[in-house]
Amino acid sequence: MLAMLDTRKALLTGAFFIVWLSAQSVFADACKLVGPSEPVSVRHVIDGDTLELRDGRRLRLIGINTPEIGRRGEASEPFAQAARRRLQQLTDARELLLSVGDEPRDHYGRTLGHLFAAGANVEAQLLREGLGYALAVPPNVELVDCHAVAERVARQGSLGVWKGAAFTPAAKVASGGFQIVRGRVQSVSKAGKYYWLELDGPLVLRIATRELGYFKELQVEKLAGSEVEARGWVIDRTRGRLKPGHKPFMLPASHPLMLQRY
Repeated sequence: MLAMLDTRKALLTGAFFIVWLSAQSVFADACKLVGPSEPVSVRHVIDGDTLELRDGRRLRLIGINTPEIGRRGEASEPFAQAARRRLQQLTDARELLLSVGDEPRDHYGRTLGHLFAAGANVEAQLLREGLGYALAVPPNVELVDCHAVAERVARQGSLGVWKGAAFTPAAKVASGGFQIVRGRVQSVSKAGKYYWLELDGPLVLRIATRELGYFKELQVEKLAGSEVEARGWVIDRTRGRLKPGHKPFMLPASHPLMLQRY
């Protein structure tokens, strides 16, 4: 029995090593600095994906969402403090370059950008260590391949946020906020500017028709009956005026990284 367990462990370790090796070539090609850049320095690290620069700008890193640090007496999510500490290490006393995204600000007024420390992409490093989840929000998708592979390394190795079950079954969604959800698509319909994918349980996915071009390979119209994994910020629609027949939770998906078959 011990021999079987040792063999299995060796196979898993070998598989992880192969994934790690194959990732290196992708990092070399896909994680390069994109577009114009500017030297910056950090005044304060707020959390694992947000910093305050010395010029006064608040920077939200593109392509990653890290666990939330507790505010007003609330407990921090697992690995939130670890992500913040690691970001501090990666940006402390190093040569930093900022590449601002095609969409330069979010609705909070924060600068959106990729950060590079000594030539290496900071978001990819955090993702590779399991300290966050990869995101893709058009039009800021220049490093999506880099970030997807970095996350895959952590997920294959069960690192950080991937140590346990990282997803919520669609039938058990009970609150808003960032989540990774798995479920079966019960129906697909188009209404106005959106496609609506009804999942089992209280959740519906929404894809804007203007972003349908990103989903050509996924064939959204034919997803009924498929098992999918979606990620993003679940919106609790019960806090407003929920229309009769509408599901209480909605998750907008804007890129294939945010919605995949499994």
